[in-house]
Amino acid sequence: MIRRSFVGAIVAVVAALLVACSRPPPDSTPEGVVRLWLEKMESASEDSRAMKEAYALLGPHARANLKDRADRASRGQGRRYEPHEMLAEGRFGLRFRPRTMTARIDGNEAWVDVNGEGAEEHAAVRCTREGAAWRIEPDLPDSVVPTRQLDGGL
Repeated sequence: MIRRSFVGAIVAVVAALLVACSRPPPDSTPEGVVRLWLEKMESASEDSRAMKEAYALLGPHARANLKDRADRASRGQGRRYEPHEMLAEGRFGLRFRPRTMTARIDGNEAWVDVNGEGAEEHAAVRCTREGAAWRIEPDLPDSVVPTRQLDGGL
């Protein structure tokens, strides 16, 4: 009887320690998802999975934009393009090393101010909450289908 309660107490303590030691996922905060996004985009040239992982960190508007671009590219090129292939390496990185990140949260939207060494080293990254996680909404140009001119463009 005493042995059984002792084992039960040990199991309870171990379970409490495991819960206390677990960290929230990186994308549980706007700053965390920006940091993770930058890491994935930086490592994409050496790691083929990193671009897919970076794409998974995008918000719904950015994913829809890239899916539309991939569909158009697939029709025009004769091969299937995946939305993550529309992310251009180097297009979304920073030109400076981030020193601080500060989030301004307003409901399900947030802006992360990323600062470097000097005053000119600053970027603002828009994020949106999707369930329990935060996602990046980069400033992508609208995906506009070019109009076909009947006069051949003259």
